[in-house]
Amino acid sequence: MNTLKIIVIVAILSLGIYVALSPGVVYAPTPRIVLYFLICFLPSLLLGAEATSRFELQLPGFVFTTAGACAICFGALLLVTHLAKPEEKIAVFQIYDEHNEPVALDWDGAIDIPITAQGLSVTRFIDRNSVIVIFPEQVSLVEIRIKKSYTGHTYTGNISYSGNRTAKIVLGESLN
Repeated sequence: MNTLKIIVIVAILSLGIYVALSPGVVYAPTPRIVLYFLICFLPSLLLGAEATSRFELQLPGFVFTTAGACAICFGALLLVTHLAKPEEKIAVFQIYDEHNEPVALDWDGAIDIPITAQGLSVTRFIDRNSVIVIFPEQVSLVEIRIKKSYTGHTYTGNISYSGNRTAKIVLGESLN
């Protein structure tokens, strides 16, 4: 039993140090949830193993102990996920044409992001072929309209908050 305790404690410390030293992982949604689940699950596993080794549990006691450990695990997961949520959801999109060439978007009217269905506006900044979008907390998906030139075709599609990664948008593939 002591070996299991040591392995669980080392695993919890290793995951905690990994998350603390790489803040890029903390704000990416999927790795954050997986890491936080493991950090919360390991102590509840240790609690359940300790309870079953110390006490002689019959079926009702075992069920209550296991359910309590699971409730602690998911409660801690919910709390840690809420506390680590980024205040601002900022996404960077790089725009390329059909031939994989960067599209110059530094002119007025190249990009339009309409007001969302909830009535919220999305802030955007443009730098050459990069669009930096700041999503409000309640919004994760918005419509975007891009023109390559004043008289060119308008490409329309949806973009979503993608964590701390830079997303590549190819006109004609990602947006039609």
